[in-house]
Amino acid sequence: MDMSTATEILNKILSSFNLALFEGTQYFKYFQYLYVFLIGFVCSLVLTPIVGQLALKYDITYKPGVKRKGKSFDNEEKALHEGITPALGGLAITVPALIITCLFFKMDSFTIPIICALLVLIIGSALDDIFNLPAKTQFLYQFISAVIIAFSVINLTNLSFGNINLDMYTWNFSLFGIQQSVVFPGDILLIIWMIICTNAFKWTAGSPGIIEANSLIIFLLIFILGVRFNSVFASTISIFMAGGLLIFLVFAMPPQKIMTGSAGKSVYGFMICLLSIIADAKFSTTVMLLIVPLIDFAYVIIKRYITYKPKNPLDLMKINGPDHFQHQLMALGIGRRNIVLLEAGITLFLGSFAILSTGAMRYFALILTTGLALILVVVMHILSSRKKKMEEKKKSPESKYSY
Repeated sequence: MDMSTATEILNKILSSFNLALFEGTQYFKYFQYLYVFLIGFVCSLVLTPIVGQLALKYDITYKPGVKRKGKSFDNEEKALHEGITPALGGLAITVPALIITCLFFKMDSFTIPIICALLVLIIGSALDDIFNLPAKTQFLYQFISAVIIAFSVINLTNLSFGNINLDMYTWNFSLFGIQQSVVFPGDILLIIWMIICTNAFKWTAGSPGIIEANSLIIFLLIFILGVRFNSVFASTISIFMAGGLLIFLVFAMPPQKIMTGSAGKSVYGFMICLLSIIADAKFSTTVMLLIVPLIDFAYVIIKRYITYKPKNPLDLMKINGPDHFQHQLMALGIGRRNIVLLEAGITLFLGSFAILSTGAMRYFALILTTGLALILVVVMHILSSRKKKMEEKKKSPESKYSY
């Protein structure tokens, strides 16, 4: 589905790699992107401390055990970081990614909607870091970004598993000289899917370093897919993001020096979903790359619905707290650095099935990864719940009289 056209700038960067060791090998096409990776690395290295200082100067920070900006809807229990931590860190990665998209690819009907969608998402999420926006407002800018993509030439026309066609109705038109395409019901599903991926992945940021480590691994996996399927756009953007995240992870590992914040975590899941579709146009690829966040998202949503019985989906999205997968691992006594390593290892293992499986094996891989992730999430929630109940029982006044 990659319809991008590389500019002369990108072509020169890709052709400038001429290490004789890899010349003529199957790995050469991967190493061509080394300089793109290094550009992302340097941008993050330079911008992260600057963004952190600006956030501290203007008090755009996260404070442990405190409701952000005093908003009543915020849950201070989910703030698990140590000390006052600057936010907006994601801007050191997402803004350069937006700029290199403009520089490396021609402005056309494929690129312009992506830039517009990212711009809306980055501005909205940065404002969330600054003002702690309510769930309804966050949903609004996520929805706008997803609609921009759905109305572009990027369409979800079928589901690879089951070979379900989603292009029962197609409407092609032009808006301000930009080609638009609406596919029904595929684009409706695409909007819903992008919002789910955005929030499911965003929710993994409950403990320092997790979302950065997971993003790094997933963008590297998308890069491999992009190169394999000759998607220059997906390969370039994903390896640039990976370069930025590699250095940012150093700042994000516990004890955290700066937070990705909404400016990053709201964008990462959106880009992972988008680039996965562009790289190989398979719905199942995104599922396998984000399988643990998606299963955890579904589990928590169902649990919250049963517990709180909200009146509508927006009320449901307002509910927040320490009830995600990473919180269960912490409740079991696993250290924060070990949680980062554990979740990154799980992401790499399950996400690799998206790279290794092809043809009929992909269906088996999808079922296997879904089953493993479901068992993992449910078991961790059960073990954590049992431990909490045992600890509460020990603390109860009646416990000292029990025999």
